[in-house]
Amino acid sequence: MEKRIAFVKDWGAYLRVNKGRIECVVKNDVKWSLSPAEVSSIIFLVNSSLSTEVIRLANEFGIELVFFHDSEPIARVITAKYGGSMKVWIKQIREAKKNPEKYAKQFVYGKIHNQWVTIHYYEKKYGFKLGGDELYGIAKEVLTANNIEEIMVKEAEGAKIYWKGVKYLLPKELGFKGRKKRGDNLDPFNKALNIGYGMLRKSVWGAVISAGLNPYIGFLHKFRSGRLSLVFDLMEEFRSPFVDRPLIGLARENYEKLKDLKVIYSTLVFDEDEIYTQARRLVNSILHGDEYRPFMAK
Repeated sequence: MEKRIAFVKDWGAYLRVNKGRIECVVKNDVKWSLSPAEVSSIIFLVNSSLSTEVIRLANEFGIELVFFHDSEPIARVITAKYGGSMKVWIKQIREAKKNPEKYAKQFVYGKIHNQWVTIHYYEKKYGFKLGGDELYGIAKEVLTANNIEEIMVKEAEGAKIYWKGVKYLLPKELGFKGRKKRGDNLDPFNKALNIGYGMLRKSVWGAVISAGLNPYIGFLHKFRSGRLSLVFDLMEEFRSPFVDRPLIGLARENYEKLKDLKVIYSTLVFDEDEIYTQARRLVNSILHGDEYRPFMAK
């Protein structure tokens, strides 16, 4: 049976257990009622509350509870038994100190290659000139970089070309001038990107924990207290194929749909298996020295 992702979207909602089922209630009105066996994740998008019995059932059935604030995941409930794999953690820390470039360049190479795939699709289909050749060249140059600083410079060069191409593809009515993460009066496309990246972070976070990795010890993104550095690292490969490309397609089909949260959430359906596969590949590389290869979109 394929499991569902349940969303808590109503302000003041309360999650409780009733006759073995998890219920979402708003002012005595049951919004949804699900068997815990049906659910893989419960995503809290607004101010709400839940009973400790829901947490117990979530732990028993392996349901992840993830809490968002303004389209950003801010917390997730992890079973008290989780400790990761100490062997993996120790080697992960050693690799992050000794040779972070080994993994950082693969994350960024995958990111820029997948940006090229997105841009090249529209170049090939419509004959547009969007900088695809330049992106392809920059991706190759990443693999010869000698340190993190050089890798990040190439990442920035690629981003400049990529978002210029995306701007050309989007309807002018959206007012998209370039990638902007935060601030007042964000255009609808940037808002949709923020939501999409938040959902992607949730999925990558789960994969990292499932694989036994330490989510705070990254290679490209430096360690900072409370920062999910490894999650941000692994996200890079999936941003364009899993978030950008579907949203570009949605915007070109009907840009008004970007203003509907339900449409955005239904559009962004990730291939969780691919994400979990990459996390496991990273573990095998850290433990056994296998070559780490990024996710390559087609």
